[in-house]
Amino acid sequence: MVRLIVPVVIGLLFLAVIAGWFWYTTWLVRSAIDELAHRRRLLAGVDPLQVTATKAAASVEAAHDAAHRALSLTVESWYDLRESRAVGTSLVERFPKIEERAARDPEFLDVLEDADALLNDARPGADEIDELLGRTARMDELTLRLRTLVHQYDSAGRRGFGRFFPQGRQ
Repeated sequence: MVRLIVPVVIGLLFLAVIAGWFWYTTWLVRSAIDELAHRRRLLAGVDPLQVTATKAAASVEAAHDAAHRALSLTVESWYDLRESRAVGTSLVERFPKIEERAARDPEFLDVLEDADALLNDARPGADEIDELLGRTARMDELTLRLRTLVHQYDSAGRRGFGRFFPQGRQ
């Protein structure tokens, strides 16, 4: 009986080795086909990660353009108001006080100078998305700060009844 078991065990081991080799070969061929398909998608530019990166880069560039436009409009508006003395706007009576406060405030002058410098700087290259994103955040910060300061200069000296009952414009 032992003589019959030994060839059966050896035969089963041989079948297990053949099955393992077949499984490994199948896995290797399938991996090679998947890799070739991945390379084909990369070359065609339709790989999901590649498409996502392209969309992210386009989104950052669009945000940068919007921030640049907002900052340049804010700075241009300030210079236009100074040049025209706010004639033709609702600020015509209040603008001299706003301009006086702005001229005395070193923070406003620094923010305005930083905004001018940032608008005149060359835009970073297309491959430096992190720098472009940092510039975008800086432009948004400067735009917000300029508008906040001008609003503070406009509302200085006026008191309302809180934020729910603001005093009307004079």
